[in-house]
Amino acid sequence: MVKNIEYIAYRKLKGINIEFSPNVNIIAGTNGTCKTSILHTVSNSFQTVKSTDGRLLEKKSVSILKQLNKLSNPKIETLTRGDKEFNDPAQETKGTLYTTTYNDESKLSFRKHNSSTSEKKRFAVKPQYKAGENESLPAMPTIYLGLFRLFSYGEFESDDLISNITAKLPTEYQEELAKLYKDFTTYAIDFEQIKNMGKIKNRPEFKTDISGIDSNTISAGEDNLFIILTALVSLKYYYKSINSTNETESILMIDEIDASLHPEFQIKLLQLFMKYSENYKIQILMTTHSLSLIEFALEHKQFCKTIYLLDQKNSVNQLEDVDKYTINMLLKNTTRQEIQLHNKIPVMTEDDEARFFLNLLFEHYKNINEGRSIEQYFHLVNANFPSEAIVNLVNDDYLLKSTMRTINILDGDQSNKANLNKQLITLPGDKSPEEIIFNHAMKLSTMPDSSFWSNDLLINDGYTFVFFERNIKDKIDNIDNTITQLKQENKSTKGVKRDLNKKLFNEYIIFWKFILKNWIEDLDNEFEINKFYKNLRILFLKTADFHGINSNSWVIINGQ
Repeated sequence: MVKNIEYIAYRKLKGINIEFSPNVNIIAGTNGTCKTSILHTVSNSFQTVKSTDGRLLEKKSVSILKQLNKLSNPKIETLTRGDKEFNDPAQETKGTLYTTTYNDESKLSFRKHNSSTSEKKRFAVKPQYKAGENESLPAMPTIYLGLFRLFSYGEFESDDLISNITAKLPTEYQEELAKLYKDFTTYAIDFEQIKNMGKIKNRPEFKTDISGIDSNTISAGEDNLFIILTALVSLKYYYKSINSTNETESILMIDEIDASLHPEFQIKLLQLFMKYSENYKIQILMTTHSLSLIEFALEHKQFCKTIYLLDQKNSVNQLEDVDKYTINMLLKNTTRQEIQLHNKIPVMTEDDEARFFLNLLFEHYKNINEGRSIEQYFHLVNANFPSEAIVNLVNDDYLLKSTMRTINILDGDQSNKANLNKQLITLPGDKSPEEIIFNHAMKLSTMPDSSFWSNDLLINDGYTFVFFERNIKDKIDNIDNTITQLKQENKSTKGVKRDLNKKLFNEYIIFWKFILKNWIEDLDNEFEINKFYKNLRILFLKTADFHGINSNSWVIINGQ
C-alpha cells in the first residue's frame, strides 16, 4: 500500500504531504485540484505482479486479473500526455518530483524522464534508484478505472477493434459478481463474454431475466457499476489466490466514482468497498464531487479517510479539519455565512416578552464569549404560543422527530415542565419575564445610590430614579392590588395579571431593557444564566445537524 506521498512539485501538488488510509480514501476538491494526478502517482508507484512471484498459489490469477480490467498497473506516461508545447508537469524543478512511502516504511523518489519522438512529445516519471541498493518498484496489482469506463458501447464505431476476452473468473466469483449486480439492480444476469473495446475499456456481455434488458440496453450507470464490481471481485479473487503476508495486497483506483451513479448506488458501493477493503486487504482510492458520498464517508471515519484539496490557483493545499459543512461550503464556492444565512433552528417561545428576554441573553453571551455570537443559529418564531400548546407539541413524538425539530422555551414559572429529551427548556429565573423585570426594578428602587441609576444612557432617555418613583413604581404595585380586589369581589382573575403585566411592559419597554440587562449581569443570577446557556447548547447539538448547521461551530470559551 501507499502510506503517504510527499510532493516536491508535480503539477499543482507542491510542498504537500498526503497520507492515505490502508482502507478507503475519498479524494475531493473542486475541478483543477489534481485529484486525478494523485491516482496517477499512486499507480506509478508499483509494478505488475509476475506469474513467477513466490506468493502466488494460483498463478493464472495474475493474467485473469490483467485481462478482465482494462488498465492494470498503468504508468503515468500511459495515463497523461503533454500538449503540443510539451506540458512539463514540474517546470523549473530538477531531481525529485515526489517521494512515495510504502507500508513497510521503505521510500522511493521519482523524477522526470522526458522523451520525444517525431510524432509526439511525452513525459514519464521514473523511480530514482540509489546506487548499490538493489531497489525496485514493489509488486502489487493496481487497477485504475478512469472516465474512459463511461464510454457508451453504442457510441463505439470501430467494430474492428472489438474482440473477445477469453479469460474468465472462476465460477464462484462469477456467481458472486452476478449476486452483487442483482443486489444493486435487481437484474439476474447470465454471463456470455467480456468484450475488449480497443483502447477504451473492457465491458461485459450478458443477458438478464427481464425481456429487453441486457448488456447492450442497460444504462450508462449500470454499465459503469458492472465494471467497478468486476474490478472489486477480481481483486478478491487475487487475494484468495496468494499467500497473503502484507497489510495491503492490492489497490483499486476510481476516478469520479459518482459519475453516472445515483446517490443510492454511491452509498451502497462505499459500504461494499469498506467490507471488501477490510476483508481482502484492498486499498481503495477514489475521487468525487458527491456531497452525499463525502457525508457518508465522514460518518465512517474508522474505515474511510476523506482528503479535501483546496485550489490556490498555482498550487493546492489540504484541508486540515474535514467536516461535511466546510466541504459543502467549499464545493459550492460560497462562504459559511452565506450557507448558514438560511440554516437556522426554529425556536418556539410563549410571547414577545420571552423573545425580548432571549435577545438580551444572546447579547450577554456574546459579550462574555469574546464576541462570538450564538444568535446566528436561531430563528425566533414570531408567534405567541400558550405554554400548554408548546408542551402538547413536544409530547407528540412523531412531530418532535420529523417536522418539529425545534427548540422550545417556556417562561421560568414553568420550570417543572422542562425536559431536555423533549427539547423543552425554560428561561432563567422562576417567574415570567415581566415579573422578573418588575421585581428587579422594585429591588433597585431600594438602592437609590446604585450605579444603575447613574447610567448615562438611562438618564439620556429620561429614566431617572425619581421618574421611576413617581411614574412606574405605583403602577407595579397596582397590578397586585387589582388582583387582590378582584378576589375579594369573587371575580375571575384568569389572565388579568398577565394582561396588566404586558400592558405595563409595553408602556416602558426601553426602561425594562436596562432593568433586565442589569438582572442578567447580576452575580446573584449567574448560576441561572449559565444553566440556561448549557441547556440551550445541549438542544443546539441535538437539532443542528437536522437543519444543516455544523454542531462544532458553537465554540466553547471560558468553560461555556
